[in-house]
Amino acid sequence: MEENRGHKRKKTYDNKERSGPDYEVSNNKRTDRDNDKGEQKPKPPSLQQLQHAAQLAYQFPVPEKGRKWTVSIALPGSILDGSLTVELKTYLVGQIARACVMFNVDEIVIYNESAKGLSKENLGKDDYLPKSDPNLFMGRVLQYLETPLYLRKLLFPMHRDLKFAGLLNPLDPPHHVHLDERSLYREGVVVRARDQNYSIVNCGMRKEVLIDRLVPTGSRVTVKIHGAEKDKKKMDKNAKTQAAITAMEASLSDDKSALQKYFMGTVVSPKIPREETGYYWGYQVRLADAISKVFTESPFPNGYDLTIGTADKGTPISPTVMSSVPHFSHALIVFGGSSGIETAVEADEDLKCDADETKDMFDFWLNTCPAQGSRVIRTEEALLITMAALQGTLASQGI
Repeated sequence: MEENRGHKRKKTYDNKERSGPDYEVSNNKRTDRDNDKGEQKPKPPSLQQLQHAAQLAYQFPVPEKGRKWTVSIALPGSILDGSLTVELKTYLVGQIARACVMFNVDEIVIYNESAKGLSKENLGKDDYLPKSDPNLFMGRVLQYLETPLYLRKLLFPMHRDLKFAGLLNPLDPPHHVHLDERSLYREGVVVRARDQNYSIVNCGMRKEVLIDRLVPTGSRVTVKIHGAEKDKKKMDKNAKTQAAITAMEASLSDDKSALQKYFMGTVVSPKIPREETGYYWGYQVRLADAISKVFTESPFPNGYDLTIGTADKGTPISPTVMSSVPHFSHALIVFGGSSGIETAVEADEDLKCDADETKDMFDFWLNTCPAQGSRVIRTEEALLITMAALQGTLASQGI
């Protein structure tokens, strides 16, 4: 024992006893002088090689076709009341945003669950603060999350004031560069007007984009960029679009440097990338003073043609029930708070119905987790469960 105590173990730095990849150990120690005389050190990879490797490592699935049908969800902002700190509230909203992106949700409606209306006095000013209305807080954080990283400082003046921003992981797509065989779609912010006819847009690229119309500064737009590809034959051959591009190039004929300074683009509706290519292009956020406004203030001319309410007292979801879902163009899935959708229905003065009649407001009144082991399923949990259960049906029945 005494001999072992006196013997000290030598420190080694050869990584033999460490976890991780196996390292080749050689007794021949090469110095920089040896390398200079004999073998040369391998050159570090170039920037193009690194970019190519990154593209190979991140292969985004390419949709087979465009998608014209949409999916909307509605939930109350009161679900944040159970979170005691602003960090927990922010994390909860981040979970909801991630779930909506994973399941291609196109619209998030935040409705007021109580009889008291939304406090909109400071709307857009300090609605991201902890003491603000939970509906406004959720709406603002959802908007912030959906905004591309390169546009957040331009669109959100309170970006530097968000102490919780570190908790928010950036959402995958929807605003990566989506390149089809003809054009490039990109989100941007109008930074200035070039003249009386055209504006300049910052799309987070190495060049700014000159668009085909005058748009107010600070507006967020979806741009279809032309001429960004090396092969000009891949440009859009639409006569009206091509005429707009030709007119912009003609306006820059006197300034040859401007032709090299900008990409040429046209402003399109945010739904165009989804309808033409099938790429998910993010969600829109809408606030509703009451649950009835979720239906009556729909952004679609004919409203929602498929409405689904979720409740623990609803019809258990099954293949038989799912087979009865008709074809639809715009689906709406409504979630309740801790006490269910019935609470919002009772508090809505425009609805003259009892809580027992809530199910009559929907085409389907479903229990998407009939064998639940917990007495209460949280709204963010119900969102994941429901969307996972309905995903296949929505994809097959959407037109």
